[in-house]
Amino acid sequence: MIYLENFRFPTFEQEDDFLASYFCANPSSMETIYPFKVLSVKGLDSLDFTEITILYGGNGSGKSTALNAISNKLGLARNSVYNKGDMQSAYLRMCRYKKSVYEDEEEDDHLELKDKATLITSDDIFKYMLDTRRNNAAMKRKIEKAADEWYANRSRNGKVPISDIGLTPEQRVKLGLGRVRGLNRSQYVRITAGERINTFSNGETGFMKFVESIVPDRLYILDEPENSLSCALQMELAKYIEGSARHFGCQFIIATHSPFLLAIGGAKIYNLDGDPATISKFWELPNMRLYYELFKGYQEKFE
Repeated sequence: MIYLENFRFPTFEQEDDFLASYFCANPSSMETIYPFKVLSVKGLDSLDFTEITILYGGNGSGKSTALNAISNKLGLARNSVYNKGDMQSAYLRMCRYKKSVYEDEEEDDHLELKDKATLITSDDIFKYMLDTRRNNAAMKRKIEKAADEWYANRSRNGKVPISDIGLTPEQRVKLGLGRVRGLNRSQYVRITAGERINTFSNGETGFMKFVESIVPDRLYILDEPENSLSCALQMELAKYIEGSARHFGCQFIIATHSPFLLAIGGAKIYNLDGDPATISKFWELPNMRLYYELFKGYQEKFE
């Protein structure tokens, strides 16, 4: 499913005209011109999207600049801080996009593309992992405190009277305690503190965040989703993205340099490291050639 067909950035000439006019009117201005002269110097003034479109390039190539322009022009909510630049608003006014007509829009004339789109950045994933880690630490302290309370209050039979924690008859039935008069250690901790702790690694936690965030029939803009993910999880994420596009009506625009995401079947890749930026196959990308040469040099070790 295609939700966003095309996005147009200002051309090199349009940027020149604007900047000349601006600084003529504001000769003492100290404002940075970012995001002007980032994409235009690469000859990139338009992106045409398929179900999975990838923006590839190293640091400073402009891939995040392009995603920021797209997400902000669409009015998408974002949690992470990003480099806006002093001229962000002027730049966005010069951007244009074309959306597709999809079934839901026929039923709701007021439906906007931002209602069908989600932005997920690597900073969002890191924040989620840190929040999970903090929640786990807090829960661990609660469990330890509850265990200490059980040891301090247990009776001779090694249980804490259920009457001591003030459960109503309805709560006792809901917890499956029925006519239980005393609680062993695990029961006491579960009831007073809870025992659910996320025991996944950071990478697994990050991967789960993606899985939980991606629902059918939606446009997703992903900024370097491979950060914090192991090779195995990057492969799983690539499969999940490919399956979501093929079977669940999702569209993806992704900024990445992960070889596993770049190798997604049918993905359209814009190489922002090129001069000018070009559409490329993943095996034509310079970094992919470096991977190939590395493993080719050790081929006999793998056989």
